[in-house]
Amino acid sequence: MSLLQLRYRRAWIGSIWLLVLVIVVASLVPQNASISVAGSDKIGHFAAYFALTVLCSAIVTARKLPWVLALTIVLGLALEALQAMVTDTRSADWADVLANMTGVLTAWWLVRRRVGWALAAEAWLAGLRRH
Repeated sequence: MSLLQLRYRRAWIGSIWLLVLVIVVASLVPQNASISVAGSDKIGHFAAYFALTVLCSAIVTARKLPWVLALTIVLGLALEALQAMVTDTRSADWADVLANMTGVLTAWWLVRRRVGWALAAEAWLAGLRRH
């Protein structure tokens, strides 16, 4: 995947992998239904996949954004399948898939013209350090 030439490239990539790890763990750990409000997990699904898509869009070129979208959607689908196959307290839910995809597509809509925004963020931070 074409990544931008960033000063803090490892930090950007590390933060993406950390978010992926959080999403995977949160998706597969046993669910405690007694503290869950019905439907509230959909907000979490939306937010997680929205954040992942926005963060990934920061370090790629516009040509590679469709790959970000596809891989993020595949992650959501795979985790729903794994919930059904390898957990006893979780099950696959199409509403979760829809919330994931809505997060991805909303993020895409917001960042589609700002792909590679990490360059601007790093330039802004560098300007702050100079003053």
